[in-house]
Amino acid sequence: MQSEAKNGLVLLGSTGEGLSLIESEKRTLVEFVCELRLDTKIIVGVSGINLRQSLEWIDFCKDLPIHGYLITTPVYTKPGIAGQTLWFEKLLEKAHVPAMLYNVPSRTGIKLYHETVSNLSKHNKFWAIKDSSGTINTVIEYKDAASHVELFCGDDNMMPAMASIGATGLVSVASNLWPYATYEYVKRCLNGDKSLQNTWWHACKALFTASNPIPVKVLLRDLGLIEYDTVRLPLSTNDLPSIAVLRKANQIILEWEMKNKDIN
Repeated sequence: MQSEAKNGLVLLGSTGEGLSLIESEKRTLVEFVCELRLDTKIIVGVSGINLRQSLEWIDFCKDLPIHGYLITTPVYTKPGIAGQTLWFEKLLEKAHVPAMLYNVPSRTGIKLYHETVSNLSKHNKFWAIKDSSGTINTVIEYKDAASHVELFCGDDNMMPAMASIGATGLVSVASNLWPYATYEYVKRCLNGDKSLQNTWWHACKALFTASNPIPVKVLLRDLGLIEYDTVRLPLSTNDLPSIAVLRKANQIILEWEMKNKDIN
């Protein structure tokens, strides 16, 4: 569906529980998707705190038909500007395709420093930034540090605001559920349409009533789109307070989709 909706794919992001998979599972997953020969771009996640393992993972991916990497700031260790810059330099030097750096301080414990962005701004494999900071101030800092680097919104409900200050796309959780509607939502945001904000704000809020990807998987199973809603510990579907909120969100988006007949 993502390919038909003109969306790209991100493999081994947080919605795919990339950090919970062992190496062999990650390899199997990426190889399987690449063998499908989908008519869409594929980006592969690179995360963790072990440099050697991260470099080996990029080495493995070099033989696969992928289009980019999503490289997360190192988790837990909280490096300073120098350490963070060196970390990304090593990974960018190994990368054979362009890379998007991922700022998600609520998960990693530290932000992607704008000084790091400035230090890396001339690297030919540094293509974009995915920002999930929840504030447009961070994006403004990144634009000042590297004006040519593309910026992608990492929070679905922030897309209207992010588009207004120069974001060129969205790396979406919602598109796992509503691929066609999300494509149209992003297109309209990029065209300056701010009328969508309330509708999508309420719907996307429901997708975070528990840690991602719990709500997404539960609703996908409820809709019959996947067979199991299993998540790996320490995540648990028991932490989801109510499925009714998710069903209501789905109804909101489906009604919005029906009203917008030009969705392709």
